[in-house]
Parts: sequence; structure tokens; C-alpha cells
Amino acid sequence: MEGVEAVSAERAMGLVLDALVPARMLANQGDAHLAEGIAAALAFAAERPWVYTDLTGADAQRAAEQAVLIEVSLRVQLAVNRARDLAHVAVTAARDLPELWRRALEGFAPFALVEATVSALTALRAPAGATDAEASAAADAIALVDAQTATWVLSVSPGAFRRRLRVLIDRLDPRAASVRHFDAHSQRRLVVDDPEDGMAWVHLLVPAIEAIAIKRRVNSTARHLQKDAREYRSRDQVRADVASAWLRGVGTGSEAKVKVFVTVPSGLVGGRRRGEHGECTLCGGTGRDAQAQIVGGPVLDPLTAQQLFLDATSYRRLIVDPVSGVPLDLDRRRYRPTRSQRDLLVLRHGTCSRDGCDRLAVDAEIDHILEWRRGGPTDLGNLRPLCPADHRARHRTRLAFRTRGDGTTQVVTPTGLVSDEPPPF
Repeated sequence: MEGVEAVSAERAMGLVLDALVPARMLANQGDAHLAEGIAAALAFAAERPWVYTDLTGADAQRAAEQAVLIEVSLRVQLAVNRARDLAHVAVTAARDLPELWRRALEGFAPFALVEATVSALTALRAPAGATDAEASAAADAIALVDAQTATWVLSVSPGAFRRRLRVLIDRLDPRAASVRHFDAHSQRRLVVDDPEDGMAWVHLLVPAIEAIAIKRRVNSTARHLQKDAREYRSRDQVRADVASAWLRGVGTGSEAKVKVFVTVPSGLVGGRRRGEHGECTLCGGTGRDAQAQIVGGPVLDPLTAQQLFLDATSYRRLIVDPVSGVPLDLDRRRYRPTRSQRDLLVLRHGTCSRDGCDRLAVDAEIDHILEWRRGGPTDLGNLRPLCPADHRARHRTRLAFRTRGDGTTQVVTPTGLVSDEPPPF
């Protein structure tokens, strides 16, 4: 009897595992068709820009593209830049990698691998002004990449696919090693990943020799600091603290003086307020106070918030409205908001006020809800932060940006989409 049960369990497990393959293929197909659909929407808008804008010529096409990307981001819950990237991959793959793209549409190729291959093709493209022979060689190299990747995707893991792709691109790349390094060097940059639990990753892309030098200097300093008997931090923690202090210029004349907006509830700095029955009056009786938060970013733990408050040389106290001294209304003759008004809008919104946009308000432009030229005052009730792209779209397209009572901005598109309606899935 036990043998029969074992066989039955094995068959049942086999059925469960067999179902994973079509599920994965459906997901691959969905990703490819989504990218293809976004590309089709952009092409439609480029041919018929009057759907989204009253502008003409090249300006109309650019405005229509931005408008349709905003609508796509609202409909399928994607960042605007990501929607643009997906469309680019679909168009490029369909043109230059037809076999690999066919695999993606059939469900055999994960979109991430198609995207990696499209990115890798940059090294093989013929430069501007290339001779016919150079253009032909580039086309042959790209065709070989298409044939090879369309075969690999059926049989190898994603990691092996990427390794093989790197080897193949290196072999086909006509540029000398020094030229390739020069081109790669131009891509150096610093990236900060989305933070978690009040922490964030900082990535620095620099030449390898510089990275080795940075690591050795950090290690040497960390080893020296750990000789102190009072040092309690691990080697990794010391290295992280040292690198952070160096980058911020701590203790130097060029120490970073960047304004970071942090909201700290009064209960974290002055103790909880208790009602006559002992309940917390700051948290509505839930027992938990509001959390401190980097405006537009992560929440902070109470100890970090208290330390920030103690270290601050000055602070602005906000309960519901700003204290006296922060102007709410200005004379109609003044167009630009004051720094205090901008700061308060940053604190209030955190990010761009448009539904679905997560760009930080500190980098946004301040928009008059009722346009200033039409009599709109420069006061907080008539101001909202919009990122530069959304600010342009508001004035250059037929998207309607409507402010709700809570200050957020609803979008109504010419196709009938209302951004606060639930998605159809």
C-alpha cells in the first residue's frame, strides 16, 4: 500500500511540476506582447498626434509620445521610462533579431534575455559613415547573434545564456580592446538603489583599476581603525562607514550640505501624549505613533529619527498647518513661489503629485493649478509639484490634470481613461 501511495504522490508531483512550463511560457508571451503593444501605441500616436495634442510638426510627435507613455503607465502600472524601454526592445528585436523575437512571442524566450541581447548589439552596429563592407559585416554579425541566441534560449539557463552572449559579442566586436574600454569608460556612473528599512545600496561604475584602489584604501583604513580596542563594528560595517564618510566629505571643508527633508512626529522627540485613560493621543489609540520618514523615501526607525532631530541645527515644526512665518498667500504680481512654499509642497507630497508618478517632489517643478496668466494666485492652494516631464505634458498635450481635495493629481486622457479608476485586472 505504501508503494502505491508513493507512486501516486510522484505522479501528482509530476503534474504540479509539468504545469510550471506552460505557466512560464504564458508569462514570456505576455511580456513580449505587452512590449509589442506599447510599441504599437507609440507608432499610432506618432501617426495621429492630434489624438493627444494640438501642437504640430516634430513638437506634436514628442508631446504625443509623452502623453501616450503616461497613459500606458497608468493602464498597466509601469514607470514611464520602463514603458519606453519595453517599446524600444520590441521594435529593435523585431527588426534586428527576428528569430529570437519569434521565440519570445511563442513563449520560449524570457523578455529579460531578449532585452540583454538587444543591449549587446550596440557593440556590433556599424558606426556612422561606415563603408558598405563595414555595414555588411555588422549585419552579418547581428544575424549570427540572432541565430545563436534563438537556439540557446531553448536549452540553456539564463546565466549560461548571458555568459555565451558575452563571449560571442567579444568575438564579433570589430573594435580594438582600447577602443572598447574607452567606450565603456564613458558609461561610468553612480546609482542609488531603492532603499529598504531605511538603508540603500550605492553602486559606482568606474574603471577596474580605480575600483581596486578604492577597495584597498578602504580595507587599509578599516584595518587601522579596528586596532582600537574600543572598536565594536565588524570589518564590513567599518568599510561601509568609512566609504560613506569619504563620499560625503565628513570633517572636510567640502562636506555635503544637501537638504534632505525628514518628517519627525512630535511623539518621537517629546514622548507620547497620553489621554486621561492612558491611551496614545498621537496614534488614535492604536498604540503606534506615526513614523518618521524621508520625504518621498523610506520610513525611519525611531532611534534614527531622534538622532536626526538632535543633530539638526534648525528645524521647522509642522502640525497641520505651518507655524506663523511661512507665507500661504502671495501678491498676485509675484509668479515664483518662495522657498518656504516649495519646501512645504515637498513635505506635503513627497513625490510628483500626478497619479502613478514616483519622481521626487524635491526635483519637481511647481505648477499653478489655475494658470498664473489666467489669474491663478501663487499660494499653496493653487500650487502642486509636477516632475518636468509631467509639467510639459500638462501644458503641451490634451491630458487633463485635475487636482483632488487631498492635493493629488488625477489624469483624464482623450481615450477616456480616468486615473483613479481601478485597473481592469
